[in-house]
Amino acid sequence: MVFQKGLIIRKLIHLSTGLIILILSNVVEKNLLLYLILAGTIFSFLTFNYNKFHLLHKTTDASLGTLYYPLGILSSYLILFNLPLYFFHSSLMVLSISDTLANFTGQIQKGNSWIRTFHDRKSIYGILAYSLSACLILYMFLPDFLRSNILFIIFALAWAVILETASMRGSDNFSIPAGLALFFFLTYHYEVDYLYLSAILFALAPACFLLFKFNILTRRGSFVAFLLGFYFTAIGGWHWLMPVLLFFLSSAAFTKLQHAIKGVGNKPTTRNAWQVIANIVWGVTSSALFLFTQNEIFILFFIAFVAAVTADTWASEIGSLLNKRCFSLAKMGTVPAGTTGGISFFGSLAALAGATIISSLSYYIFFGTWHWDIIAILSVSAFIACFADSLLGTFVEEKMLKMNNFKERKTLESITPNDLVNMIGSVTAFVFYILLSWIFK
Repeated sequence: MVFQKGLIIRKLIHLSTGLIILILSNVVEKNLLLYLILAGTIFSFLTFNYNKFHLLHKTTDASLGTLYYPLGILSSYLILFNLPLYFFHSSLMVLSISDTLANFTGQIQKGNSWIRTFHDRKSIYGILAYSLSACLILYMFLPDFLRSNILFIIFALAWAVILETASMRGSDNFSIPAGLALFFFLTYHYEVDYLYLSAILFALAPACFLLFKFNILTRRGSFVAFLLGFYFTAIGGWHWLMPVLLFFLSSAAFTKLQHAIKGVGNKPTTRNAWQVIANIVWGVTSSALFLFTQNEIFILFFIAFVAAVTADTWASEIGSLLNKRCFSLAKMGTVPAGTTGGISFFGSLAALAGATIISSLSYYIFFGTWHWDIIAILSVSAFIACFADSLLGTFVEEKMLKMNNFKERKTLESITPNDLVNMIGSVTAFVFYILLSWIFK
C-alpha cells in the first residue's frame, strides 16, 4: 500500500473539516453556520491557484476535489436548510468518512481489482468500504422510523454508491452531499413508491446498455443517459420525460438516417457524455427549480430549452441531408452543407418544425390544453435560439478550436467547442422567451 503525501493530507483535512462542521451544526445558529460554510467555500476558490496552498489543493491526479468539497457541503446545507438536521449530518458524514475510507482502502494492492465507471477507475475494496461505512452512517444518524424502512435505506445507499462511482476528477465531493441532500429532500416532501423506482432501474439499465451496444451513445454517454432517465422518470415524472424522450429519439433517428444515406467518413456518429449533457443541462436545471419553487415559469423555460435543442439538431441533420449548399455568415456566401454555422432553407424549416412540435406537445402534456399564444412564443424563442447557436458556431467556435485545450481532441469522450456552443446557444431560448413575452404581454 503506497500513499501520496498530498493525498493523505487532503483527505485528512476533508475528514476533520466534516467533523468540525458536524460539531458546529449542533452548537451554533443555522444562519451563522451557513455564513461559515460560505466563507470556507470562497476561501477554497480564492486560494486554489496560490503556491502557498499547493499541498492543500493539488495532487498528482489533478483533482478538483478541494473545489467540489466546500461547494458540495454548501449545496447540501442549502437544500436541507429547513429539514431536520439529521439529514444534513448523514450526507456530510458519508462525504467526510465514507469517501475518505474508499480512497484509502482503494490503495490496497493485494487481491484488489478495478473497474472503470463514468470516468475514473474505482477499486472493489474502495467501493466495499464506502458502501459498508455509508450504511453504518445512515443507521447512526437517521431516526428510528427511517432506519426501520428497509427500502428507504437500500435506495439511499444505492444512490450514494452511484454518486461516488460516477465521479470525475474529484466531482464526488460535490455529487455525494448534494445528491444525497436532493434524495432526502424529495423523500421528505413526496410519497415515494419504491417498487416503482425498482421497476424504473431494472428497465433503464438494459435500455441504456443497448444504446451503448448499438453505438448510439458512448459508454459514459449511456451512463449519463441512465442518470437523466432515472431523474426525469422517478423524480420529475412522465410529463418531464416525454419531451426529452421525443427529442432524443427523433434526433438519434435523423442522425442515423443522415449517416446511412450520406456516409460518415471519419466523423464519429456516437454521442458522448458531454453531448448529452450539453443538450439537456438547462432542461434539468429548470425542472429542478420547479421542484423547489413550484413556479410554472420554470415549466415554460424547460419547454423552451428542449424545443431549442430539438430545433438545432433537426436543422443540422435534415439541413445537411436535403441541401447541398448552405449560407455562411462568416464568408457571406454559400458553402457545402454541414459547415459549422451554416444556414440552409430545409434546415431552417426543420428547425421551425422541431421547435413547434416540441413546444405544442410539451405544453399539452403539462397543462392539458392548447394555449396557442404561449405556444407560439415558445416556438419562436426556440427557433431564434437555433439561429443564435449558428451565430456562435460561426464566430465563436472557430476561435475556440484554435485554443490549446481544443486543438487536438484527445478522446471520443472529450468536451468540444461545439458542446459549449450548444450549451450557450440553447440557454438563449430563455432570454428570447422573456423578451417576447414582455413585448406581446
